[in-house]
Amino acid sequence: MRDVGAEAGHLIRLAGELHDLGLDSVVRLPPHHEPSMEISLADDTATGPAMARMRITATRRRRTWMFAWGRGRRRRVLATAPDAARRIAAAVHATRTAHAAQRAVAAEAAQVARAAKSLPDAGDVQIAHTAQAVPGVRVFWRAR
Repeated sequence: MRDVGAEAGHLIRLAGELHDLGLDSVVRLPPHHEPSMEISLADDTATGPAMARMRITATRRRRTWMFAWGRGRRRRVLATAPDAARRIAAAVHATRTAHAAQRAVAAEAAQVARAAKSLPDAGDVQIAHTAQAVPGVRVFWRAR
């Protein structure tokens, strides 16, 4: 059995620091997987279930503990760094802003699509809808 005490300890300490910065987090200790922390990316004003989460893990590279929340060097910080919680909080806020913009684009596209459906079918306007993963939904208008 693997000892997860050090990993969990770093994550719990980080959770306390993030709490002091105003972020809510959940530390998960699953029985057969590595411990991790999850931070919801939906803000308090979002409607519907908060499905998007940022997952942070504590990993050991040689003798150094690091927090990682994705791939790449910019998504890692030393666990002992004094600004580790602030850097992770900044990443969470940036990702939340991007998700909010994506939701706004999708909502606006849905509103345009609903307005387009109310147009008469016999008119000179043909509407083609295409869904795209990022940044949301696009609606194309084309005159015949």
